[in-house]
Amino acid sequence: MTDAWVTQLQQLNQRLREELSDQRLGERSFRRAVLEQQAGPIERMNRLAGQALEDVLNGGVLVGVDGSINTYGGQFPYYIDLLRSLAKPSRGNSIFLKGIHCPMPPEGEADADTAQRTDNEVRQNKLAHLEVQAALQSIDVCLPQVILMDGPLVRFDMRAKDSFSILKGKVIRKNILLLGCIENIESKVLDTVMGPDAPPGWRNRFDRDILWGTLDYGEIVKVTRPGKGLPRQEGDEQACPLRTWFMRASLEPGVVGVEMLEEQVTLVGAMIDYLFTLSPPDGRGIPIWLDLVDREVRLTNVELDAYFELLDPQVKRFFQMKRDARFY
Repeated sequence: MTDAWVTQLQQLNQRLREELSDQRLGERSFRRAVLEQQAGPIERMNRLAGQALEDVLNGGVLVGVDGSINTYGGQFPYYIDLLRSLAKPSRGNSIFLKGIHCPMPPEGEADADTAQRTDNEVRQNKLAHLEVQAALQSIDVCLPQVILMDGPLVRFDMRAKDSFSILKGKVIRKNILLLGCIENIESKVLDTVMGPDAPPGWRNRFDRDILWGTLDYGEIVKVTRPGKGLPRQEGDEQACPLRTWFMRASLEPGVVGVEMLEEQVTLVGAMIDYLFTLSPPDGRGIPIWLDLVDREVRLTNVELDAYFELLDPQVKRFFQMKRDARFY
């Protein structure tokens, strides 16, 4: 008997090969030419060393910001989240902020699916708010030259709009460069920027599809126009004009995004070379400083268990999943 999964995977494999083929997206030389003509120049980044590396920050501090959600329990609404954000400076003390989220007791939402989707939005909004607050505190405590946030800035503008608006105002007034580093690109910046002038195979396609294998190691596409910001609510104008550049900072064929405020594009300069220098060739394409922040902000299982030992045994049992008691 033929395995149904084998057949379906073979069919899926063929369809994806066609979608990502040169026939659909264009050969590499064609993609590079279109990018330079309609998106922005492809430039080579430089690895910095010695005094050139020190001069980028001009004696200042780099702050990396990330957040984590550690969950105890199981399916909605029977879980507790410990949320934590970290602003880690290249010199000085780290800033940790903590929060907690639990959808129990339920609010009486009639539609369970809607309640679960709403709750996921709430927890993600809380985490984004904690991350922005950590970035704000770092301005007063660390006096940073650059704040590098893990993820797209548009996420913070959408999920923590009031706090992010304050952060945006502060970094502009104090001449602090604010950047977002996007490892898993889920954007359609090129489709937005090119509009109807995009090649047919590129329309409504994700940037990751178009840029996969397009750049050489050490190259960056400096998109010359802002992408479309996310509206805060129906009828609003673009919430926050942002510019996204794409760089290949590792030997892997994919790229990462570097997002910046439109008002700060002229401040980026050699900072791109600095980020490239901090990104290991055999790594994930992001500055290693963000890897360190990511590792430090996450709780270990031992730490997580220690916190939840504070719960009353009856309460704790309420959140435990039956599958945790399986003997196989």
